[in-house]
Amino acid sequence: MVEVTPKILLNIKQVTEATGISRASIYRQMKGGRLPFVKLGSRTLFRPADIKQFVDQNVRAAD
Repeated sequence: MVEVTPKILLNIKQVTEATGISRASIYRQMKGGRLPFVKLGSRTLFRPADIKQFVDQNVRAAD
């Protein structure tokens, strides 16, 4: 049996694929301080918990 360890950090491509949020929108949210990120050298990475919290905070009820 193979155990899969969840990733600690996700890159932009993984976040766009998991959420359906465009790359441009992710960068806008980062610039606006609404989406936390980790910068390691030239790489921009995200913690899955921060992505989930961001999505949860932006859920709106239908009128």
